[in-house]
Amino acid sequence: MGAVSRIASAFRMTEEAWKRHANPCSVWTRFGAIPLMILAIWSRVWLAWWCLVPIAVVIVWLRVNPRVLAPVEKPDEMGG
Repeated sequence: MGAVSRIASAFRMTEEAWKRHANPCSVWTRFGAIPLMILAIWSRVWLAWWCLVPIAVVIVWLRVNPRVLAPVEKPDEMGG
């Protein structure tokens, strides 16, 4: 088992999950989560321990994101 296979199995990325992960909406919402994570970390001075709430929300979203959006059968199916 290669490193990629071990990582995929650790994140429970099945073939169906990979198809959902390839959905363009999934990609863009994951990219949108990056600034939110940076903002939550950056605002830790003002929010103190409350900064962990938005950090947790972003982590949960990144975990469930590939599982809630529709799967893509062909890579160019939704891309135009």
